[in-house]
Amino acid sequence: MKHQQILDKLAASRELIRAMDEDLARRTREVMIGSRGPHVDVMQRLLPPVMARWRCLLDAASAHIHTKNIAWVALATLLHKYGFRDEHITARALTAIDDLNKDVVLSDGFARQSEAIKAFLRSEPTPLTRAPRRPRLETFLRVGDVVSIQLDGYFHAAYVRELYRDSGGTFPVIEFYQGRFERFPTAEDLTGRSMARECGRGRFGVIGLTYLPDPANQVVAIGADHLDPPAGAPPKPHHGNCIITDLFWLQDYIRELFGAGHR
Repeated sequence: MKHQQILDKLAASRELIRAMDEDLARRTREVMIGSRGPHVDVMQRLLPPVMARWRCLLDAASAHIHTKNIAWVALATLLHKYGFRDEHITARALTAIDDLNKDVVLSDGFARQSEAIKAFLRSEPTPLTRAPRRPRLETFLRVGDVVSIQLDGYFHAAYVRELYRDSGGTFPVIEFYQGRFERFPTAEDLTGRSMARECGRGRFGVIGLTYLPDPANQVVAIGADHLDPPAGAPPKPHHGNCIITDLFWLQDYIRELFGAGHR
């Protein structure tokens, strides 16, 4: 049994698997390059931001149960591919395999090999000896798009200011609207709303902000060609135009921007 054999049997959710694979490749690369500690420390740095993003799908009441079950199997498989195993995720994946078979969601081949897949996911993964390659940068977002980014049960609206291009590809530069929402925001909620700023920060070039619709359900479109960007002056020259960051590090910036006292 190989990782790709399992993922191929989940092919009905190809874009979900691709997005999750790219997320884990970027995050694994980052923590491997930046960590000199034991393997368990790497795992503790890798998993929380990944789960904060993908729980927007895995815990979503609106998401179909079959999609969530496929996502659990894919997550356990991809973690194993990158040299990690989490007991809770593995257990959820094993239950998901049984549920997918009970509802005859996937192929006969998946059902026939389910026990082998389970045994493989229970096995100890082989740690990587080198960091994965960073996926090529691309984005389906366009200038003028307005999106909601969900984190920790709140929604945060952002406007796509520009597309940043370099030798590695393209990623969007976004600017947040002031305030966080307890429900999905509408375009009307954002009319005339100021930009969010904390110590001059509020505009970010985000590597990994790729898919729209987002298979992880974290980033959802509010509108396109929106005519009302966040109100306010552009960043001061000494603050720089934007902070270049990754989608996972962006979660920390969001918590700083919209934490207690900044709602």
